[in-house]
Parts: sequence; structure tokens; C-alpha cells
Amino acid sequence: MLRLAIRFLSGSYHATPWGRHVNEGDIEWPPSPWRLCRAFLATGFARLGWTAVPPEGQTLIKRLAASPPVYHLPPASTGHTRHYMPLYKNVTAKVLDAFAFVGRGEEAVLGITWDVDPTAAERALFEALADRLSYLGRAESWVAATVTEVLPEHLSPCRASECAPGPGYERIALLAPLSAAEYAAFRRERVGGRGGAEQVEPARRGAKAPKKSAASKEAAKLEALYPADLLTALLKTSGDLQREGWSQPPGSRWLSYWREGDALARTSTRPVRGAHRRAQRQDTALLALSSDTARRDVLPRPADALLCMEVLHAALVRKSDRGDGSGPSPCLTGKDAHRAPLKGHRHAWLLPASLGSEGHFDHVLVHAAMELDERTREALSGVRKIFRKDICTLVTLVETGLREDFEQAVPYVRAAKVWTSVLPFVPPRHLKRQGANSLEGQVQAELASRGLPLAERIEVELDGGDYSEASDFWDVWQRRQPGELRLAGPEAGAPLPEARLATRWRHFRNARVLNPDQRPPVAASLGLRLTFAEPVRGPIALGYASHFGLGAMAPSP
Repeated sequence: MLRLAIRFLSGSYHATPWGRHVNEGDIEWPPSPWRLCRAFLATGFARLGWTAVPPEGQTLIKRLAASPPVYHLPPASTGHTRHYMPLYKNVTAKVLDAFAFVGRGEEAVLGITWDVDPTAAERALFEALADRLSYLGRAESWVAATVTEVLPEHLSPCRASECAPGPGYERIALLAPLSAAEYAAFRRERVGGRGGAEQVEPARRGAKAPKKSAASKEAAKLEALYPADLLTALLKTSGDLQREGWSQPPGSRWLSYWREGDALARTSTRPVRGAHRRAQRQDTALLALSSDTARRDVLPRPADALLCMEVLHAALVRKSDRGDGSGPSPCLTGKDAHRAPLKGHRHAWLLPASLGSEGHFDHVLVHAAMELDERTREALSGVRKIFRKDICTLVTLVETGLREDFEQAVPYVRAAKVWTSVLPFVPPRHLKRQGANSLEGQVQAELASRGLPLAERIEVELDGGDYSEASDFWDVWQRRQPGELRLAGPEAGAPLPEARLATRWRHFRNARVLNPDQRPPVAASLGLRLTFAEPVRGPIALGYASHFGLGAMAPSP
């Protein structure tokens, strides 16, 4: 028995499956048997000074090829980076580098077991190769490998089989080498019947050698096309295989391995501050939005944020329904098992955020006052893509935890006295001049329904970036034209005879598309500024469709 424990020094594993493009974002997890055998051979030539594979190396590789390994997978999650790779002159190409994040802790170990009985020389060579194995997959996957007798108990098995070992498993195809005997039979079948030079009568002394026939030349080409043995096939470079026209390496086969369905969707093993609290309670998650193309319009514009959040919410709801009759998660739908609405706005808000892409949203903060249940967390890690018409946007779960854990990265969850609109406020009821249905009354009622303190001052944004008291809002709103408003803030009381409500919000979607029956009662998109007596911690989203991002607010600069 040979047992290998691999730790990823950077915490991540980078490898693209055979036949897939790197920009497809697929990850070969676990590493294929074909990749492992080639990694051992490369290590021997690069680190042990081989000029040819020694006899014990040949027999060792043949043993490993004949016995498909069993993997023992640690908890892992997916991630990716995007960069522009220079090609020539000033030309660049956008490249996705997808990876599996495994972590750097003592328990973040990938175990691999081969059911073989090596000789003493083969075991010694295997230990030397494992000790010198520096990377696995792409060059970013730095590893430290050791031969061991015991693996951590929490690892999840992944075996080759024709059928699933039980419910909850998913099939993955891994490239594996044939055994030496199987490859010899494969080569004889392809070459043996046609190969070999044609039989000719012995030439007389002094006579010219007969010219080779066309069939003989074709047979020689065929012989050269198929490597002489399995070891030669494993040593073929990818460039050689592409030049020779191979769509799959000679001497390889596809094996069906079965891993648990959430093998790449589990909480990472990275040690983080407050991890003991996260294990008990999680109420916030951060999703990253990206594209596999250079088209910036794949990321949602602020004006289309409502539609994008609707599509994402629908995908999460579908993913949270396990098909066992319990329905989707109440944390996402806001309804209990009897389809009755939950009270108190405690279910999830989806708030789009721009953390690095000016003019586009590239992240989504998901926060629920009722905490994120297990089905919601599975859905957050399970949704990989969303589609808006013909545009595909990639979705990646960055992290889950408490809202305080995201305070440094996401302004929505910070504490502040003054908050301003990131997305427009759409009144949830028809507007009136005074009373509970006035602009001030509706905003205060929205704050109270979310358990937030009432605002000391409510202001409405004007063209030019100025703000006016909400009490002056009604007359201008009724006329739908410039009217006399008064400035708020340091210049309070200064009249603005031709003041106009901020027109930049008019281009934002303010009505739901996937559920057109739930239209806003009034077509008003307003920018607000709220001032509180004491700092208030977010997130704050008020008004119609606030759970889909409308009315989202951030601390004022």
C-alpha cells in the first residue's frame, strides 16, 4: 500500500481538466491519475537527475498505472482570479485562473492511496519522488508531499466506480493511464495488423535495394505515431500530442470517479478571526460577479441592478429547494412552510456593491437578520452562473460569516450617522402630502419595521448634488417640474427657485420584471440622505423591492 499526503502551500490548487480551456473555469479536482504519473516522471528528470527512467522507476509507474488510486478529499471551495496576459506588442488576452481553495491548516490535506505492493527499491524511489514534488497542476500549485501511514479522519473518499456509492454523490471523469498490458494490446490492435515492412525477396549481391512502397511508408508512420510502450506515452509532451493530432493522449482512458456533491462547495479550512462564532451563527455572505469575456457590460450596471438581483434571487431559490417536499428556504423566500409571509423583514437582502469596478456592480452582499440556514448556504455556494437574456455572469461565493466580518471590505455593514442612497428609494405606498403616507412618514415606517431607530432628518437629493428637506418635497413632486425648494445642511434655508429633484435616478429600473404583478404603487425614484442621532449599523435598504437592492444606502463620505 502506498499512501501520499499532499499539502498546498498557497492554500489553492490550480489545474485545468484535459480537453477544457482555462477560461471555462473548470477545475480538475481531485488531480487525475494521468497527471500524478506524469508529475512523478517530471520530478525524477528535474530533481533526481534522470537522463532515462531507471528500472525501479519503470516498474513503479507501471504499478501505479495499473491501480486507480483512491482519493481522500479535504473540504474545499472554488475561487478565481482575472488578469490580462500579454501576448505580443500591445495585445493582451483576458485569462481566468480558476482554483480550488483547500486552506493551509494542518487538516487541509489531500490524501491519495494506491493499493499496490511495491518492492523496497520502488518504495524508496516513491518516497524520494514525493519528497521532491514541488508543484502539482499549474505552476501556482505549490505542494509539499509526504508518504504516510495515517490520514486525517475528516477527509471524504472519492473512488473509481461504474455506479454511485450512494445518494448525494456526483460523477466526475478523470483521465487515467492504461495498464502496461492493456496499452500493449491497444497498440497491437492499432499497429500490428498493418505495421511492419513488406516482405521482399533477398536482393542479389550488388543489386540496388528495392524502394519502399507507399504502404510500407504509411506503416512506418503509423508505428511512429503510437508510442512504443506506456512509459513513452506518458513522457509525450502536450505540444507533441497537439502536433500529432491527438484529442486524447494515447495510452489513456476516462474513469468515472464519485465525489460528494458539495466537495467544492464547503466552508474553507482557512483559519479566520472569529471562526468559532461563525460555526455557531452566520448571517451574511459575499458573492463575487465576474465574466469570462472582455465585455464589461456582462457585469450589471447600477441602472439594471434590480433585474440582476431578481435573476440571482430566483436562481438561489431554485437551488435551495432540495426536492424533498419542504420547498425552498424561508430565508430566501420570506415565507414559511405554509407560504405565509414572515414578519419583520428578517429574510435575506441581496444588495449589489461596487468594490472594484467603477460604473458596474461586481459583488453582492447577502444579509439575513434571521441567519443563513443550511439550505441557503448550499444555494449560495451552488449557484455558479446567472443569465440575463444572452449575457452570462459568473457567480462565486467569497465568504460567509457575521456582518461585522465584512465591515472593512463592504460599506453597507458599517456604522454611521449619515447614510445616502446607492440605489433609488421607491415609495412602497401612494404618496400623500401629510401623515403616515407622506415621504417622511413612509421612510420612518420603513426604518421602524426593520428595527432601526427613527431618522432625525430626512432629505431628498436635487440635481447638482444638493439636498432639500423632505418636507418641501410634495409641491415639486405634484407639479413634476422645477419649483422653489430650500437647501438643507450648512446653507439651510437658502431658497432655490428653480430646484429640481435629482434626475439621475430616472434611468434606474424601479419595477420588478420577473414578477410584473408586483408593480410599485408610484413611479418615483428618489435619492435620500438620512441623519440619525447616533451611529447606526447597516445594512439599510428601504422601500419597494428593498430585498432586491432598491433603496440600498451606504455611509455618507
